[in-house]
Amino acid sequence: MLLNSAFQRQSHSEFVALAELNADYIRDSIEAKNQEDAAGIPAKANANFMRDARSFQTEFLADHPSQLLGVDVQFQRVAAPDARHEAVTVPINSGTELTLIRERPRLRDVLLQPISLGALTAFWALWFALAWAVTLPSLDAQRFGLLGSIATSLAHEIRNPIAAIRLHGQLLEQKEPVNAGLIVFEAAKIEDMLNQWMFLARPEPPRKTEIVLVELIAQTVRVLAPAADHAKVHIEVTASPYRRVQADTHRLGQVFHNIVLNAIQAMPEGGTLSITVSEEEICFADTGPGFSPTALRRAANTLYSEKEGGMGLGLSVAQKIVRAHDGRLVIGNRTEGGAVVRVIL
Repeated sequence: MLLNSAFQRQSHSEFVALAELNADYIRDSIEAKNQEDAAGIPAKANANFMRDARSFQTEFLADHPSQLLGVDVQFQRVAAPDARHEAVTVPINSGTELTLIRERPRLRDVLLQPISLGALTAFWALWFALAWAVTLPSLDAQRFGLLGSIATSLAHEIRNPIAAIRLHGQLLEQKEPVNAGLIVFEAAKIEDMLNQWMFLARPEPPRKTEIVLVELIAQTVRVLAPAADHAKVHIEVTASPYRRVQADTHRLGQVFHNIVLNAIQAMPEGGTLSITVSEEEICFADTGPGFSPTALRRAANTLYSEKEGGMGLGLSVAQKIVRAHDGRLVIGNRTEGGAVVRVIL
């Protein structure tokens, strides 16, 4: 009932605005014509105004607005024929009014459209899944069991379309680098989110190989360069070319990707992200607003996020991956301002 009431008010306001806009147009057209008449031809008497208006209605306004707007157009005050219709009357000039009549829109008709049904179904399915996960007792086995069933059922259905989108985006990139690059980047974002859900659903032991850290970090920075450029974020990397670790390339790359992306998103107006690789740690320090006190306590918790629209997976997944490598992930704030995340392997 509340949704329908709000819909009817909004729809009526838009209908009134439409009538006023058309009345302004007619009024301006008539004034312009009168000015032309005054310049070269004697002005017509006001008694002829209704005749001109009705002629104007017959020749243009009665047909074309009705066809374009899908409403009945009248040049007089007319009541709605029945309760299923509504009429809006707006004055044009002294003694002349414009009335638009239409069938009242119904919220049901809007909600029954395929795109609305699809959006509502997806929204409630996702909301039910998240609500179910959050309201269960806070035991990882139960929560991740649900996430696992969701991720497993969706993974196959999502991977194939995403792969097709990326392939066609890469082919299009040769002709339209800017637009196609955005397609490829956004497809990669969806695939990245899917990989994070899959990791939470079915965490596997890392498959360790010897990794040169500076190469893996450079690859991460290169992938996220469009996002950094868009946010005017400058990324500085200071690393020894000889620093190597035994780690899972894909998993550790996911850690770096999540941390760098979080830093970029924390500086939408621009800033600097400094990445330093030493023998003890990999340090990510930015010049953004830093972590809030609550975030310092809960940032690595699954499904906790202070970002608008955030899923709360980035640092949580990063922490679990680092722990699987027998390491530690430490978050904090710099004394000079900004956040700092340390990956200790």
